[in-house]
Amino acid sequence: MASDFDDVYFSNDGGMAETDYVFLQQNGLPQRWHTHPAPAFHIIETGFGTGANFLLSWLRFRQYRQQFPDAACQRLYFSSFEKFPLSHADLTQALAVHTELQQQCQQLLQAYPLCVGGCHRLSFDNGSVILDLWFGDVNALLPELNATTDAIYLDGFAPSKNPDMWQDQLFTGLARLSGNGSTVSTFTSAGLVKRGLQQAGFTVSKIKGFGRKREMLTAIMATDTAIPTPLATPTPLNDEVTIIGGGIASLCTALALAQRGVAVHLICEDDMVARQASQNRQGAVYPNLHANLTDDSQLHAQAFLFARRFYQHWQQQGLDFAMDWCGLLHLASNTLLQQRQQKLMDKALWPTELVQAVNASEASAIAGLKLPHSGIYIPLAGWLSPQQFCLQALQYLQQQKLFRFSPDCKVRAIRQNNNGWHLDTATGECQAAILVLACGSKLAEFAPTAQLPLNKIRGQVSYVQASAMAPLKTVLCHKGYITPQWQNLHSVGATFDRNATEAFISEQDNSENVELVRQQLQKPAWFAEAEVTDATAAFRATLPDHLPLVGPQANQQNLYLIGAMGARGIMLSPLLAELLACQICAEPLPLTQQLCKRLAASRFQVAGQRQ
Repeated sequence: MASDFDDVYFSNDGGMAETDYVFLQQNGLPQRWHTHPAPAFHIIETGFGTGANFLLSWLRFRQYRQQFPDAACQRLYFSSFEKFPLSHADLTQALAVHTELQQQCQQLLQAYPLCVGGCHRLSFDNGSVILDLWFGDVNALLPELNATTDAIYLDGFAPSKNPDMWQDQLFTGLARLSGNGSTVSTFTSAGLVKRGLQQAGFTVSKIKGFGRKREMLTAIMATDTAIPTPLATPTPLNDEVTIIGGGIASLCTALALAQRGVAVHLICEDDMVARQASQNRQGAVYPNLHANLTDDSQLHAQAFLFARRFYQHWQQQGLDFAMDWCGLLHLASNTLLQQRQQKLMDKALWPTELVQAVNASEASAIAGLKLPHSGIYIPLAGWLSPQQFCLQALQYLQQQKLFRFSPDCKVRAIRQNNNGWHLDTATGECQAAILVLACGSKLAEFAPTAQLPLNKIRGQVSYVQASAMAPLKTVLCHKGYITPQWQNLHSVGATFDRNATEAFISEQDNSENVELVRQQLQKPAWFAEAEVTDATAAFRATLPDHLPLVGPQANQQNLYLIGAMGARGIMLSPLLAELLACQICAEPLPLTQQLCKRLAASRFQVAGQRQ
């Protein structure tokens, strides 16, 4: 029962039977999957509720895939909107009734995100079933979606109980996303729903309802009534995608494409992957949250939660890399940081599961070491080894028949021709039908990208031994950062050198990293004997607006870019690679249109053309 709406989530006549009759059968499912010509089928749902409609659709799609493994339709996208998401505890209780779907209920509960606004992409059955949970008002969020839908589950509480949802803009919004043959079904037969669908261009029928409900509505969009739309419909991608790069962004992109059955050729200028910015032993993974809901903090919150699920998934698939979600303390080591953190906590925009205020003694207890400052604690954050992840991802990809790897192959120039892209490399010339540049600090070194105002900042991380620091249980951030010990070493970093042209290792930078800890944390006794034993240095790439770059390059057909993530590549790469793979394959995107525009590779080129 939903107290806000004085209505029920599912029928007493049998919740799953109702879902099957109203939403699957009346949208022609699962039969339509057998003949669907595209690689992905897209369902939009209004009102996720307890997830019953999704769970049954997932089960039926899994059964269809087992029965017809070679059918054209290989993936199910399920975009569901929910303004009042259930808490994890309430969802757990609600799903307990579905004994026949116990395995799926458990997987959904494990993946269920925090109640943070925006899109949360959850992936099941190794990427063949994708749930996009859009938390927020459907009428505000639907315009942010840009993918043709094949079927619509028009659910949610009855129009008389929930009038805010059943507005004209809901029906016109769904019509905008509907192509020829898109179908709709809804449990209600209310006149305003029937009229709303008809006025938006759907052909509506009234049929027998489920159980004691006398009538319900179904609808279909025919070509001659559809609102003209530039939306892309997924078509099988038969071309190989060539990726230039060798770091975490390129490998995440290769994994996202491989999951979609796309052939990938990875070209790396070094003898092995993770030789440059992704070579660090440990990297902190945490979001940069703001007191206000900016595009930056929305991106960070979504990317962080997605990255956690992504790395956990690949570890479960057998990739063997060091990772520890041990939490992170961001210490207020100066007045400005104190004020910023106070504002963040006062606004209370983010759930306490994501960020909490701690005083110095609470911070010390969490860290396992005495700390002089208060701060904020991000319990879900942690660290992982980007180098190990990259090496393991490559090993996995090399076992896939549609993947090939060319190491020691520096690309000197690229130029467009009739067949896509011509690459001039150190080992000869080659062709690329679709080209992705994921080459970090070298992103602007080619003619089509030379106008990018890319900044290259050299950074050095020092690897430190300090027996008194061994009890450290969580990542510490001040002006720099310290990781808990792994293989007897702590990572301490990192310097910012805007003038360097070579990624050299410097003793001065090691001293700087050590001195920064002493200065920021008031010469802690546990750091007194710290000794640097090794270091790595590389270039970070950033842009003037401090946002990353992802998407097609304007006026350059089949050229895509991903990069400019600064020191945040481990956290941002999984979601941005997923976004890029969806753009290449013309599938539903995991971010709002507004955020995609902010991150678009064309944003600097457009600015340049106006001048």
